[in-house]
Amino acid sequence: MEIKEEEFVFPIEALEALEERDEEDLSHEQKIALENLSRHVKVDDVDTLKELYEEFTEIEDLKDKHIYKLLEIVPQHESTVRSVFSKERIKLDDSQIEDILEICQSIETAN
Repeated sequence: MEIKEEEFVFPIEALEALEERDEEDLSHEQKIALENLSRHVKVDDVDTLKELYEEFTEIEDLKDKHIYKLLEIVPQHESTVRSVFSKERIKLDDSQIEDILEICQSIETAN
């Protein structure tokens, strides 16, 4: 499979897009994604996600791929934030990690 275009979407948007399709039309990978998203979507309000996105963009060094991963996981602990970035080339300092946790802890999650 060739990737022609990449676009980041909020987890709830991906879930809704997959739910709109007939299950028999979904590929194996899409079925797995649907199952995982159904169980693990933390924030189901797009407006809230947009606000969080804007707050995350104020943290230096975070790229879109990092922000969308944080919006998917909504980490509540320093160790979770560190694990998200463990394979990345950026090194967050303690104040950036605190800022991320502050943003994540400021919202109520669905799960």
